[in-house]
Amino acid sequence: MTNHRYTQIIVPMDNYVKSLTPRAKVWVSVLECSLTLVLLTSLVFYVG
Repeated sequence: MTNHRYTQIIVPMDNYVKSLTPRAKVWVSVLECSLTLVLLTSLVFYVG
């Protein structure tokens, strides 16, 4: 069975990120980390 979600979403995103400049990759990683931090913080406040 083929995972069509992988081929339709992840592969184009991966190709796009590979084509970014190193400085842009740093900003993408900072954005990902900040969104993860917001998610974990909201989870802690929701549970607590």
